[in-house]
Amino acid sequence: MNKKMAKFVKSLNEKTKALVLDILESPTKWNLIQFYKTNPFSIHTPRGLANIIGRKASIVSKEAECLARAGVLKKISANGDLSAIYSYEPEKGIAKIIDSLIELCGDSREAVKELVAAIKES
Repeated sequence: MNKKMAKFVKSLNEKTKALVLDILESPTKWNLIQFYKTNPFSIHTPRGLANIIGRKASIVSKEAECLARAGVLKKISANGDLSAIYSYEPEKGIAKIIDSLIELCGDSREAVKELVAAIKES
């Protein structure tokens, strides 16, 4: 584990650890975050997001709703599960955490696994 990763893990409180693990242990949630970080002004339904990230719409709907409840995404319209509309508008503290996750892990599944293991060991 590199110094940046160790410093990040040390900075997490229990609630934040749970959120980070929830995000990193779900490939769909992680894909949604990566998409929205690359396309921060996008607004999409779970169906649209599913087409973009290559996942089932029903799974994307469930995971996007979890991210909205956690303050990562904003649900801007509730027209039913698959027709709801989400945007990337994380709460302030969460935005910093997401930025750190993207910086530490990027597109590397190995970095994600390493970070998850480090958090679980802490």
